[in-house]
Amino acid sequence: MNAATETRRIAARLPAQRVIDDGAMRLFRGLPAPGRDSVGPFVFVDHYRSTSARGIGDRPHPHAGIEVLSYLLEGGVEHRDSMGFRDRLGAGDAQWIRAGRGILHAEQPQGGRHGLQLWTSLPPAEKLAEPTYRSFRAADIPEIRRPGAQVRVIAGSVEGIAGPMVLATPTVFAHVELAAGASTTLAVDADQELGLYVLAGGVKIGDGTVGTGELAVLTPGASMTLAADGAQAATAALIGGRPAEGPILFAGPFVMDTPERLVQARQDYLAGRMGRLEGVPF
Repeated sequence: MNAATETRRIAARLPAQRVIDDGAMRLFRGLPAPGRDSVGPFVFVDHYRSTSARGIGDRPHPHAGIEVLSYLLEGGVEHRDSMGFRDRLGAGDAQWIRAGRGILHAEQPQGGRHGLQLWTSLPPAEKLAEPTYRSFRAADIPEIRRPGAQVRVIAGSVEGIAGPMVLATPTVFAHVELAAGASTTLAVDADQELGLYVLAGGVKIGDGTVGTGELAVLTPGASMTLAADGAQAATAALIGGRPAEGPILFAGPFVMDTPERLVQARQDYLAGRMGRLEGVPF
């Protein structure tokens, strides 16, 4: 099979795991999934909706060995971290944190919100890179507009349109919106490993359909045709890129390539070498 001439189809469908559903917050986890640790460099996908100012990361907490991507569909949040970065994000804004050797951060919601948080695994050579931070305003994220379809390209390239977020390895992250009955065909890198997580509605890809809260892993190909299923609009996140390098080892908020590095990350956190935020770690 020549990927450059193929249209992508569904290779596997992975239902997201219901992590929180208590009336005030619903949180579904698309990755990691049983039998699947990653799609491209992505190793973690959380989709959440909250009706209050309660957060999922509002207390100071650490990360290491990853890049943390946040994308707000609705609401607002204030970011603070142990490197001294402070920021406020609103609807349509995106955020990138290279946690590297370790960083503490906190996200204080400004009220109810709806969004995505995703992690990509840094390559082994960059697991211990210096932490840094950037944010991207909604007005600076390019859009592909077609009848009944809108695609916001946050990272990587879709239809030759490049997003402003640049990660450690070639990475694609885009927000797709389809009106009821609409379809669109998109050109993508033929060899990148891609997946589509459906936020709402259903999306037809080839001869299959992906429903709300499902992550579809796609076959290789230089294009994909996405269509809203039935009489309902659909929204989805296109994610992927170059496959994650090295072993993927989780220990809570740390993702490393060796057990020794996981132990070191924990020790660095407890020793305060990732910095401090409101006295954490104690």
